[in-house]
Amino acid sequence: MTRPTVDVLSPLLSAPSIPPAAAHQLLAGLDLAPRTVVPAWITDLGLRRDIEDGFADIPDDLRGDQ
Repeated sequence: MTRPTVDVLSPLLSAPSIPPAAAHQLLAGLDLAPRTVVPAWITDLGLRRDIEDGFADIPDDLRGDQ
């Protein structure tokens, strides 16, 4: 005997409306989306590679427009 599936919906659990640019940054911060391109002002190749691989992070206010 199988039980019927019941969907529980709550206004508290509904997804908020988030702009796509902000949503991508939030997901990238949780490693659920690929990180954006490293800013051009970072010239050290080792640091650029570390940022791309997720070993180093720079604050959002230093990223600038990308």
